[in-house]
Amino acid sequence: MMTINLGVVGPEDSVGTLTKVVEEYPSFKAIPIIYENVEQAPSKIKQTTQQVDQWLFTGQAPYSLCTEMGIVSKDQSWFVPLEGSSLLGTFLEAFYHTDQKKLDVSLDTISPQYTDWLINEFSLAHLTIHLFDYPDYVEEEKLIAFHKQAFQSGKTALALTCLRGVYQALIKLGIPCYRVQPAEPVTRNILARIQDRMNSLYYKKAQIGVVGALIPFSQTEQKEMVYSYKRKHQELVIRKRLLEYAESLQGSFIEIGNGYFEIFTTRGEIEAQSWPYEVIDDVKTSTNLTIYLGIGYGRTALAASKHVQSALDFSKQAREQMIVLVDEENNVSEAKRNEEPFQYRQVFLGDHSTNVAVGPAIIARIYAKVAQQKQSYFSSQDVAIWLEGTERHARRILFELEKGNVIRQVGEEQSGRRGRPRRVYCFKDSL
Repeated sequence: MMTINLGVVGPEDSVGTLTKVVEEYPSFKAIPIIYENVEQAPSKIKQTTQQVDQWLFTGQAPYSLCTEMGIVSKDQSWFVPLEGSSLLGTFLEAFYHTDQKKLDVSLDTISPQYTDWLINEFSLAHLTIHLFDYPDYVEEEKLIAFHKQAFQSGKTALALTCLRGVYQALIKLGIPCYRVQPAEPVTRNILARIQDRMNSLYYKKAQIGVVGALIPFSQTEQKEMVYSYKRKHQELVIRKRLLEYAESLQGSFIEIGNGYFEIFTTRGEIEAQSWPYEVIDDVKTSTNLTIYLGIGYGRTALAASKHVQSALDFSKQAREQMIVLVDEENNVSEAKRNEEPFQYRQVFLGDHSTNVAVGPAIIARIYAKVAQQKQSYFSSQDVAIWLEGTERHARRILFELEKGNVIRQVGEEQSGRRGRPRRVYCFKDSL
């Protein structure tokens, strides 16, 4: 059974409460990370030496602070919402200890949408909530000042807070205060979601991953390889370098022929390493030859091999060398050195495909750039920039796309002081 190392981050009492629940689940191992105040959370996490698979924060404030600072990533971090039974339980406690028929309270952290729903759903007309809502993180001092001002001005009779530091400060000031803490049912729901995510990640990492490497020899070069010792030495160097890369991936290295090689491994092994630019560099340095790399993921070996062929097609069409990855859902990632990968989904034209003399990789890139730039219309100048080519080549592409009924002209724009205006296009249908 897979064990999930769960970092539980928060003040001591909240962490203790959550840890007791976590320990009931054999698939989780709780790693307590305790702070005195929220601002200490990032440094406490950095000091953690144990391996942590997922992070569970006791509230919104430490979660937002640590994700905004990049200490942890959002895709491996959670916090226990303090709405639902957590807040309702605190209200019940407050009502139990007061004999007032009408209650005015100050409350932080909870959204106004939820408090409005709560009052309407349970017909709490006798309850007035003065709210300090914040989407991410705010300093405790501001929350303390908010509750203090509301109480001293007579607007409220007591305060409800989601932060221990605020609770302690208000109690010291003599302000009646109740603290909203994680409720057990909500915690169990979050743990179930973490379990589902980890199972999904586990199976995703176990997917088959194929790295395809292509040396684009011409027919003349292929013939020369039969007779040339130089070519044979080059091929040996390439094999050796790819074999070393296959070993680092714990994969199987296969030579298909005609300058094409494949490495079979798992998605997890590939994602554990950075993009293999050094393979391209080493081949170029030692043989002066260009190598194209493509990566494909799939639930079967056949699907992964199919995706790696698509990736290589994309890679070969690029003007600037890059590594291309196609996953099991036909999402494409183009990785260039010193740039963030450009990601988009492949485009399938259906009945249009036989009428268009433009590769799907080019169409997909244009379509993705239009979406990325949030613009409905584009010209040959835009396409030239996106494809890193000439405007003349871009005009030819647009001509073919219009002829194939993929795009349509919607107008013209002046290209400068002189010359004919440029045509402006949009995609005809949603692809």
